[in-house]
Parts: sequence; C-alpha cells; structure tokens
Amino acid sequence: MKNANRVYVLLFIVVFSFSSTVYAEENKEGILVYHVKYDYEAISKFLGMTVQEYDQEWRKGLSIAEMAEKKGIARRDVEGYFYQFHYEEMQKWRKKGVMTEKHYFHLVYGLADEIEEFIDRNPNR
Repeated sequence: MKNANRVYVLLFIVVFSFSSTVYAEENKEGILVYHVKYDYEAISKFLGMTVQEYDQEWRKGLSIAEMAEKKGIARRDVEGYFYQFHYEEMQKWRKKGVMTEKHYFHLVYGLADEIEEFIDRNPNR
C-alpha cells in the first residue's frame, strides 16, 4: 500500500512552462500520469500583473504567494485559483474516461500539499 501511495504522489508532475497544457494518460505499466504545464500569462493576470512584471518579481526570488501578498490577494484566493484550475482539468479527463474515480481521488488527496509547495517556491532564492 505504501508503494502505491508513493507512485501516485510521484505521478503528480508539475512542470514550469509559459503554455497551458494538461494531459492525463496511462503509461506502459497502466499507471495514470497527470501532467501540468501552467499558463503564466493567466497566473500573471490573476495576480494583476503583466507577464513582464511577473518575470521581474520571479527573478528577484519572490514566490507566487509572495507576489499575491504584495498585491493584497489573500493566500486562500491563490490556493482557490489553483484548486479550481485542477478541478476543471481533472473533470475533463474523467469525462474522457482516461482518469478513473480512483485515480482522481488519489491525485486530489495530495493536491493541497502540491499547491502549497508550488505557490511557495522559487528556485531563484
């Protein structure tokens, strides 16, 4: 059981990119891979910034959470933005039949931690 949980945690891959791409597919071993590339233009817009302003703040070492705080956006709202994004994407893949209910709940189980880690990180620090 521990290995199964570890596999599902590892399957939740978040990749940085400037294009919005989400896909879910079963690999050769029959394990679901849920892959996200965030749209930083949309994130910038949510934060009330241009992409150039976002890039500047990112290079200074600010995380998404810190940028939001500077703009007066509550952390709960930032988390909600990403919860909504993932909810909508996962529902698409559930409707397509690629993501089963079991896969969905395994991914959702770790989603809060993944979002927390994502919005708090910046490798430029």
